[in-house]
Amino acid sequence: MAGTRLSYVHSLRPRTTALLTVTGLRKSYRSRAGQATAVDSISLAVEAGQVLSLLGPARAGKSVALSLIAGRERPDAGRIQLSGHDVPRGRHDIGHVATGFGFTARQSVREVMTAALRTGGSGRRGLDDELATVLARLTFDGDPDARVAELPAREQLLVAIGREAVAGARVLLLDEPLEPVERPLRDQAQDDILALRQEFGLTLVIATRNPRQAMNLSERVAVMINGRLEQTGAPIEVYERPATEEVAALGGAVNLLGPAASVQLLNQTATFSVRPEKIRIVETGYEAAPDEVLAIGTVLTVVYGGATTRITIQLDADAAVIRVLRMNSAAPEDLPASPGQRVTLIWPRRDATRFV
Repeated sequence: MAGTRLSYVHSLRPRTTALLTVTGLRKSYRSRAGQATAVDSISLAVEAGQVLSLLGPARAGKSVALSLIAGRERPDAGRIQLSGHDVPRGRHDIGHVATGFGFTARQSVREVMTAALRTGGSGRRGLDDELATVLARLTFDGDPDARVAELPAREQLLVAIGREAVAGARVLLLDEPLEPVERPLRDQAQDDILALRQEFGLTLVIATRNPRQAMNLSERVAVMINGRLEQTGAPIEVYERPATEEVAALGGAVNLLGPAASVQLLNQTATFSVRPEKIRIVETGYEAAPDEVLAIGTVLTVVYGGATTRITIQLDADAAVIRVLRMNSAAPEDLPASPGQRVTLIWPRRDATRFV
């Protein structure tokens, strides 16, 4: 692949009308243990040009939801609409890239893209020129007769997105698109996805187990657990104000303070979550402001991780164990910490999220 893409920031243009609307989608399967519900009455609205991520653990129902929206499976109940109209089966308005991208062992780039162009309405005349144009838009400068399955995973992903786009997809569903990509190339692949979304005017729905990918790629995140949508909102809302303990844990590293610790630290009998990066180690004797929570504890472990250091601390309050994530910036306020050391911690009271 050639060419350097800039990372595209998400559009701030106002939107008013949903392009893709999913209402009450439900799917169950029979098993030896009885009826199992994979997708439990989920509803979504995705606006034109938007990127929405379905974030959830394995077997949360994300892949089934994408298959239903793509028309590859029939739902037990619910409606799928584009611009307010039901989507008939067999239409190419909604593209679907499954995990692994779905290429056969012998398919060449030329064969894949030529078939997609014909599906999108291109005739035989001028097909080679159209193919060259599409490959240029994908920044693919390799051999068009190369077998797609033998290409690096990042290049396979781009061909898969191009295939669906030229076939006529307005909405593209991507199931764990970065999972096959080598880890050092995943950030670049994220930029590729957003660049091609803009290049082809796509609306994206992405299923992922990775909270960092969901936050980086999306304007909205829908958290899915056990077939149900637990919370939908902007990445900052889902991360900073999770609706449940499960959502908090899925959003990334989090500390959960149970009622016994919370009543001592926050004067409330409830469970609270605090993100590790919100907590600071301060000098002994620090006087907390009214909008700060102060805790004292003993350092258990200190793990250096390059850009960050993770410090595990056992609090005096109910012997709760929490983690502090600190950027290795050598800032003056970064106090040293070592196992066995007694430390004082503070965090903004607003950053403690309460769960009923």
